[in-house]
Amino acid sequence: MSRDRDEFEGIDISGPWGGVRIGAGGVRVGGSWDDEDDDREVRRIRRRVRRRLGFFRHFGTYIVVVGVLALLDGATGGGWWVQWLAIIWGAFLALEFMSTFVSPRLWGRDVEERMVRRELERRRGRVTVTRPPADMPPDQPDA
Repeated sequence: MSRDRDEFEGIDISGPWGGVRIGAGGVRVGGSWDDEDDDREVRRIRRRVRRRLGFFRHFGTYIVVVGVLALLDGATGGGWWVQWLAIIWGAFLALEFMSTFVSPRLWGRDVEERMVRRELERRRGRVTVTRPPADMPPDQPDA
């Protein structure tokens, strides 16, 4: 019985190292459950969308947590220690933004496909001049 990941009910712990799923079907340990999709393109798009949604979740968590801690720090009259947390966490968030949105546009699979296609067109469009075999008569102009 194949179920789509979006319909999964249970505990799903996943990360770049792999993941664990605990649900009605038992326990599954592995790297990806995208093998249920037949189409490679659908799996690739699904991973891209999940990465983008993951970034937005992390960004929302960052805003809420840093905002609450800034309010707490301001209310207690502290020395604005929250700025260090915001800077360090923000740097990691900036790296995630770069790898999610900027890197695929610079050197992702789509860019590679376009470059390969362009190179093939360039090579196929190149005219090569070869001599006809000696036993073949030259072309006669139409009279």
